[in-house]
Amino acid sequence: MRVVLLGLCGVASLATAQVQQLGDGKDGPLDVTTAGVVVNRHSPLAADAAAGDSRLTVVDSTPFRAGMTVVVVQSRFKSDGERARVGEFSVHTLERVVGPVLELSQALTRAWRLDEAQVVTVPEYTDVTIAPGASLLAPPWDGRSGGVLAFFAAGRLVNDGAVSAKGAGLRSGAAVDVAEAEAGCVREDERGPRGSQRGEGALVGATPALTGRGFNDSGGGGGVCRASGGGGGAGLGQGGQGGVSEDGRRDVGGLGGEALTARGLHLGGGGGAANGAAGMGRSGGRGGGAVFVRARSLDGSGTFVASGEAGGSATTRQGGGGGGGGAGGVVLEVVDDARCTVLAEGGAGGAGTTHGPGGGGGGGHVSLRARRVVECPLSVAGGAAGVVTSGPGGAQPGAEGQAAAREVSPQTDPFPSGPGVTLERLGCGCTGGADAGGFVTVLLLASGWRRRRW
Repeated sequence: MRVVLLGLCGVASLATAQVQQLGDGKDGPLDVTTAGVVVNRHSPLAADAAAGDSRLTVVDSTPFRAGMTVVVVQSRFKSDGERARVGEFSVHTLERVVGPVLELSQALTRAWRLDEAQVVTVPEYTDVTIAPGASLLAPPWDGRSGGVLAFFAAGRLVNDGAVSAKGAGLRSGAAVDVAEAEAGCVREDERGPRGSQRGEGALVGATPALTGRGFNDSGGGGGVCRASGGGGGAGLGQGGQGGVSEDGRRDVGGLGGEALTARGLHLGGGGGAANGAAGMGRSGGRGGGAVFVRARSLDGSGTFVASGEAGGSATTRQGGGGGGGGAGGVVLEVVDDARCTVLAEGGAGGAGTTHGPGGGGGGGHVSLRARRVVECPLSVAGGAAGVVTSGPGGAQPGAEGQAAAREVSPQTDPFPSGPGVTLERLGCGCTGGADAGGFVTVLLLASGWRRRRW
């Protein structure tokens, strides 16, 4: 899906509260002239924090200091009751840092749990300029934290390069070799080497160490013997199933990841690995990370990207393709005019030869809120299914995500304010046939709801 909003009406001036929410520019101007610049640091929680608490205990407090702005993000979940909250986030100011404890200027309005949430630094700049060929990147998810790119610009943000969390999300499954004689595998929890690794999912414990064709929450399932394709990871769109096996073209490719339901800063699920002999299986693609940006105005010919990576492609008869990763989330909150291109697409499934291509990754979610949207193409397409050189490959594409954009008045519809404010419900009102709507925020994400298995 591609949504384009052109020159709608603008309104009124910015409220004082919104100026504060853009930050105070304490970190000065940022001129990005090289590729791969990382401005965020992160840490997982080291203990639960209850609603009403004004302290967060983290594993590593060295990135944090008094007066800093941080965003707390729920990146994973432990139980079904928490799944719908994956991607929720809240912005806070640090009063002081004492050992591993971050003391907040205001109390938490919701609980955050160990192993589910992380804390990410949010630099506050005046103007931000990203030159052609230059890029800001999200630090990759490491299994406990990371994958989020966040900053505020009290002035102009001119992006002629890239603000990217592509492939910074949940990890992909790795290919596992299987003996040429192995055949007939079918089980969803098939152990290696008969089953390849699944992509990492949002459920705590749904790691790439698990094998077999069953989906891994939002992570795609791994291909099983002989040489079937891996499943695509999920975002807001479900991941596609991997392609058929070499032995009889059986429909036993890895199942696509289960779509998420939250519309926030979620991380896209990893693609499952293909199964293959003699080192010819291919790994899946990593899911996309998340981008959170607030700025007074947004311009430039560059892109904001939170897409998943493509799965690896086979080069010989024995290998199947990997699954693509699901796209992650992007939030852009723009006070005045916005010109941008935003992508939260699923990664393409890897190609096979005569069998075993990978499933496509699920599409993400885009939500744009600005006073005036001059021109902002938004794409949340699902990743294409992997192809084969001959015969039916049997892989499926990832499902499309959701895109929405809306022009709003800063006086009547300001940024969500204060700690504890998390997600915003999207309305409708843009051209292009998308489920469009939003607020002064661009929010890219992937979600939905499907089956449960891990």
